[in-house]
Amino acid sequence: MVIMDIQVFYIINRGIHSPILDTLMIFVTERPYIPILLLMVPAFVRDIKKAVVVLLLCLIALAMGDASSNMLKHLFERPRPCHTLIGVRLLVGCGNSFSMPSSHAVNAFAVVATFSHFFRGYTIPMFAIAIAVALSRVYVGVHYPSDVLAGAVWGIVVAGGVILIFRTISRYIKGFSIPL
Repeated sequence: MVIMDIQVFYIINRGIHSPILDTLMIFVTERPYIPILLLMVPAFVRDIKKAVVVLLLCLIALAMGDASSNMLKHLFERPRPCHTLIGVRLLVGCGNSFSMPSSHAVNAFAVVATFSHFFRGYTIPMFAIAIAVALSRVYVGVHYPSDVLAGAVWGIVVAGGVILIFRTISRYIKGFSIPL
């Protein structure tokens, strides 16, 4: 499995590249919030009351995802490929934190899964952005494919937890009803 992870890493990091793709992937990896927020705007304009609650839930999912991914990094202590592999095309700073899971992937998937649960019509484009964020981390040379896959799964789990807690609170607190 480790050998396949490295092989897929090299295919994405070194095998597929162009100046346009380099620019796009650097942008997505350095500013993942911009395409996500731009996609949120039309949904929020349509239903501002719902938007406030969903935005708050997305921020909670983001905070929980970020904190938990940092704890998981210290649990797994996996070095980044840019620290251990030879010939990595490093397009951004390598960073000193551990690699597993990718916090970018955790955070992107936690936010888009939370948002998509409440705004179903945006599910495909939102998850496309989250996938692009995750792939960008491999493309720029700072994560293995398994890091971003684990991050995606953990981000969805975090979103599910936030949604479950919200639904439970909404059901049991009298007068706490928000049309979602």
